[in-house]
Amino acid sequence: MDLFLLRHADALEQAPTDLARPLSNKGLQQAQKLARFFTAAQLKPAQILCSPAVRTLQTARAIANALSLPVLPCEWALPGMHPDDAIDGLKSFRNSGPVLLVGHQPDIALFAAKLLSYHHPERLHISKASLMHLHLYSADSAELESFLPCNLI
Repeated sequence: MDLFLLRHADALEQAPTDLARPLSNKGLQQAQKLARFFTAAQLKPAQILCSPAVRTLQTARAIANALSLPVLPCEWALPGMHPDDAIDGLKSFRNSGPVLLVGHQPDIALFAAKLLSYHHPERLHISKASLMHLHLYSADSAELESFLPCNLI
C-alpha cells in the first residue's frame, strides 16, 4: 500500500480551541500549492483521510477539491494520535489503493518513525505542508519512497 503522510499547512495560533484553529493566509496558499502539486504529479489517492481538526480538514479539502475526491475525517487522527491507533485506523484501507493521511506534528512523524523502524523517533521532524511517501509492506513496516518539504513542492 502506498501511504502519503502530510502535515497540515500553516495555521493561526489563536482560536477558541486547538481543534478550531484555521489555516493562516500562508497556510491557505500552501494548501493550494499542494493541490496544484497533486494535480500536476497526477497523484490521486484512493482515500483522503484527516484529523477532524479545522486546519487538517482545510488542507485535505484543498487537495480533495482539486482531485474531485471526498475527505474522510478520522477521530483516531486527532492531535495526540498514537502510532498504533494510526496502524489500526488504516487497516480497513489496505486494499483501497493509495491513501493520503493529513495530520499533526509530532504525530505524523512518530507514526512514520514507527513504520520506518527509526530508533530515535524524536529526531524525525515534518515541517508544515510537507509530504512523505511511504510504501507499506505490512501494517507496521514501510520503506521511505520520497520526502518533499513544502518549499520544494
